[in-house]
Amino acid sequence: MVRRFYSRSVVTGEISLPAVPSLLDEYVEMCSNIFAGVGRKFNDEELTHLRSVLESQLAEAYSISQRSNIVISYNAPVGPTLHYQVNARWFTIAEAYENWIATREPPLFGTEPDARVWTLANEAADPATYRVLDIGAGTGRNALPLARRGHPVDVVELTPKFAEIIRSQARQEGLDLRVIVRNVFETTDDLRQDYQLILLSEVVPDFRTTRQLRNLFELAASCLAPGAKLVFNTFLPRHGYELDGAAREFGQQAYTGTFTWEEMNTAAAGLPLELVADDSVYDFEKTNLPPGGWPPTSWYADWVSGLDVFPVGRDKSPIELRWLVFRKTG
Repeated sequence: MVRRFYSRSVVTGEISLPAVPSLLDEYVEMCSNIFAGVGRKFNDEELTHLRSVLESQLAEAYSISQRSNIVISYNAPVGPTLHYQVNARWFTIAEAYENWIATREPPLFGTEPDARVWTLANEAADPATYRVLDIGAGTGRNALPLARRGHPVDVVELTPKFAEIIRSQARQEGLDLRVIVRNVFETTDDLRQDYQLILLSEVVPDFRTTRQLRNLFELAASCLAPGAKLVFNTFLPRHGYELDGAAREFGQQAYTGTFTWEEMNTAAAGLPLELVADDSVYDFEKTNLPPGGWPPTSWYADWVSGLDVFPVGRDKSPIELRWLVFRKTG
């Protein structure tokens, strides 16, 4: 009678989840449990077909963008049958950050420049001779203060709305700051070869491949002056943790793309760049930001600790965001 009772229900629903192909079993189990919970338990043949549909859509969504979701819509009329559809939805990186502008309260990334970047810039005896390239500058949290300090600054920003925010503020203040809107790896023709500092803050976690890492190191080798520095932050494993496919894919969905040290070293191999500093972002920023500057945002401390992927204590997280500083040799 209870089985008949459930079959008299009318059910509609939608599940939206990040597209993580390596977690296929989790999607199948979730759907199976939900469908059984409303009285439409799938048999083995139906689950096999569901798995096949999910697998195909997950692969398509993830291959297009790391900002992709799988949307499972289902409905069941009176009776034993449940109908479902699986669709992929995605944003580009630029669209995802433009959605931040539309839906989140500023400041999006904090109000102070990164302490690591500011420390390196303070090594310059004369800011006017210490030219900076800021890749993925966001709203200008680093670029604008550096330009105010007297550094000539070039910005390459992928998101048009971020670029316009920086350009408008620089124009109002009469700053020596040039803004280029494009993917930085398309060309170096409009960049200089005498930068004293190239910085990427909260950018490399959006990289998807080691080829992008290699492109970054090649760009630095080409555009830095001898003795100048490249600084960026990236998630790296801790405690001997071995990165697997699920952690890579889910990390990219959670703005927490992670590389191994082996991948980092391979990407830089053969280029005139040497690692001169490796610091925990959490420790360095907490120690060196001015009073009231820590944490830069409500989400920052957990994010840099890897907790957006692994919800454990910070000391037990298998990954963390680290500042790496490379110097151009020769």
